[in-house]
Amino acid sequence: MSSRNYCMVSGLIFVLIGLLHVWRYVLDLPLQVGVWYAPRSVSLIGAIIAGVLALWAFSSARGTKPHETVYN
Repeated sequence: MSSRNYCMVSGLIFVLIGLLHVWRYVLDLPLQVGVWYAPRSVSLIGAIIAGVLALWAFSSARGTKPHETVYN
């Protein structure tokens, strides 16, 4: 698998995770981890982090400009 494909797949997974966080936030679905009930703000923060990681993955998939060849 090329690094471009890897970044695209990673970006899509982060988008999916972000959408699930937004879905939980909007519908105010309960989330319990052990005895701790996670507040809605946890999902909002999770959605923001997943969105940033998705943007980072997609920008990495685009790649950078090719290096200039310098002839001496």
